[in-house]
Amino acid sequence: MDSNYGGSQLVVADAILGVSGQPVRIYSIHILSTSTAAVVSLRNGSTVGGTIWITETGTISTGKTISFGTSGAFFPNGCFVDVDANTTSVLVNYIQS
Repeated sequence: MDSNYGGSQLVVADAILGVSGQPVRIYSIHILSTSTAAVVSLRNGSTVGGTIWITETGTISTGKTISFGTSGAFFPNGCFVDVDANTTSVLVNYIQS
């Protein structure tokens, strides 16, 4: 396997992004919300106990894309995607090394 890999991961419940504990760079997320705006937290680490580095709120009953630019958002200890009950899904685009 190459030293860098990734792609997209669809998250519908709290989940580890990619391989647990491995550094990851996130380039964008697309949040789909229910009739209440979803809240998604990206945590550094592999558990819900990891430090929240980014929290984003979706748009009621629709999708919202958040881009982290060409450099992305770096999580040195991996990333745990923490979603609330108003989240239908989150599509995360990332590279892991």
